[in-house]
Amino acid sequence: MLLYGYKRCSTCRDAHKTLQESGANVQFHDIVDRPPSEQTIRTWMERSGRPVEDFVNTRGTVYRERDLKHAKFTEDEWIRELSKDGKLLKRPILETDKEVFVGYHEGAYRRIALGEDQ
Repeated sequence: MLLYGYKRCSTCRDAHKTLQESGANVQFHDIVDRPPSEQTIRTWMERSGRPVEDFVNTRGTVYRERDLKHAKFTEDEWIRELSKDGKLLKRPILETDKEVFVGYHEGAYRRIALGEDQ
């Protein structure tokens, strides 16, 4: 399992801790230090069945500071922006062998770690 998050984000730290405590073999990837590639984001969209908008951190400071609420980006433009600045990505993002999950819910993460949602 690969958990994409921001090391200074308490929710990401909680998600990582939940997975570890549940016995999951999980690696952490800091999306601020190393933003994901455009191809990685496209793969997440495909595997999760979610649109690019679901990967945008609309509550973050970068989104607000850049006034992106009114942006009329195409899907390709959003993907490009997300790949340039990891703080624009909603987090955490959990990638398993079979699925991609956006956001954190403790109970769901525990089930995922135990293989129930695999």
